[in-house]
Amino acid sequence: MHKLLVKLSSSSSSFSSNPLRHSKNQRFILPLLPSSITSNPFTASGSPPRPSIPANRFISRFGYPCSADLFRKSPTLCSNSTTFGVIWSSRCISSEAGRESIEYDVLIVGAGPAGLSAAIRLKQLCQQNNIDLSVCVVEKGAEVGAHIISGNVFEPLALDELLPHWRQQQAPIEIPASSDKFWFLTKDRAISLPSPFDNKGNYVISLSQLVRWLGGKAEELGTEIYPGFSASEVLYDASDKVVGIATRDMGISKDGSKKENFQPGVDIKGRVTLFAEGCRGSLSEKIIKKYKLREEVNAQHQTYALGIKEVWEIDESKHNPGEVVHTLGWPLDPKTYGGSFLYHMNDRQIALGLVVALNYKNPFLNPYEEFQKLKHHPAIKRVLEGGTVLQYGARTLNEGGFQ
Repeated sequence: MHKLLVKLSSSSSSFSSNPLRHSKNQRFILPLLPSSITSNPFTASGSPPRPSIPANRFISRFGYPCSADLFRKSPTLCSNSTTFGVIWSSRCISSEAGRESIEYDVLIVGAGPAGLSAAIRLKQLCQQNNIDLSVCVVEKGAEVGAHIISGNVFEPLALDELLPHWRQQQAPIEIPASSDKFWFLTKDRAISLPSPFDNKGNYVISLSQLVRWLGGKAEELGTEIYPGFSASEVLYDASDKVVGIATRDMGISKDGSKKENFQPGVDIKGRVTLFAEGCRGSLSEKIIKKYKLREEVNAQHQTYALGIKEVWEIDESKHNPGEVVHTLGWPLDPKTYGGSFLYHMNDRQIALGLVVALNYKNPFLNPYEEFQKLKHHPAIKRVLEGGTVLQYGARTLNEGGFQ
């Protein structure tokens, strides 16, 4: 990473000489705002104020939904131009064929644990080496953490290295793993087995809450994060090198024609683009196929599983914060790889899930129906009775090959 920073720094002169990076050209027109915001754009002192926008208000910068917090954190409105616009100091903006084009030093696709950790570490290295690189993270979810559904037993070793003082910074990591249980399930029994896991020193957390916290830390270091921006295609230059991503056009009818509310997508470019989309990321899969990355390194065949999870609020008398339960066996047949988990989090909440490998032999097997069966097992049912489902979701998981 240090060599990467040195390389980027050595070539920064050619990048900064781009006329688009000059402040006079780093403007785009603000979307229409309520009259209460635009009626008096400048204060009596002559300095432009930031618009006052309710926290639950959503503003569209480029015709895409994004939170008002993003707009509130934008650079101040500029008064040295006849055009009412915004000056950005860390990136350049241009228009090509009706599309906005924004350039950064580093573009990261995906605001999950990997993408945000990369942004944080990159900004830390910038500070250590006195280098100023613009870093942008785009996230398809409406907010950071919106697509993270994992209840998680968290090993803090990597976070200790990334942010050593996280314990003093109100990280949402509070419930230490207090017990490990490993069950083999039959239809009506739970047989205890020696646990193959060692969760001493680990924590039971909500990964979604942790990702939101990491997003805040990345922003504190100067990373720009844009939720609500779904990357639809990879951009290449004339030599077939990746130069960024494009977001999807909005306002397209079923027949492909443009509606009245049509808004073109945005080209977001980076001298370095990092794809952190997670398992089976659509753009990552295209790149792997285009450059034959698996063939080049003789990679093992990748296998996958489907994980289904629900978050429940249960009776306090049944709640044991920090308890960790893993199972194998029923309701899956002996030929199907998979198992379940039950984690006791804080606030009377538990995370219950079932993982089923997608190479199952039975064509009639339905993972969702198997999950419903699991909830009726006597050992699970007694925990859920009287409780309420708060959240549910599913996603694919990497289960084999290089990860």
